[in-house]
Amino acid sequence: MGIVIVSTYPDKKSLDKIANIVVRKRLAACVNYTKINSVYAWKGKIENTVEFLALFKTIEKSKKLLKEEIEKTHPYQVPEIAEIKMDSINMSYQNWLVDSTRKSKPEKRNNSSKK
Repeated sequence: MGIVIVSTYPDKKSLDKIANIVVRKRLAACVNYTKINSVYAWKGKIENTVEFLALFKTIEKSKKLLKEEIEKTHPYQVPEIAEIKMDSINMSYQNWLVDSTRKSKPEKRNNSSKK
């Protein structure tokens, strides 16, 4: 089963670092991220900040090590590390996800559009 681990980061540099580490270690098949605005309570104050939302895509077998790596390297005192199970996923993507998180070389994912 596919798993998405969700986290937020204070800047692109810290996110790029962990994304490259976990993909290189094959703990995640890929990491998608985007810049977001966040409003939250922290130490008695309301914060309005820019963060980066990250979606780490992995499989059940790799999720524990992935979460540990995120927690170990995360710059926040209280990092968000939330898990979302992909209950419904197309088979070709599921196969790529599994292949990309194995210890052997992954099959290249074709990003071109179908015509």
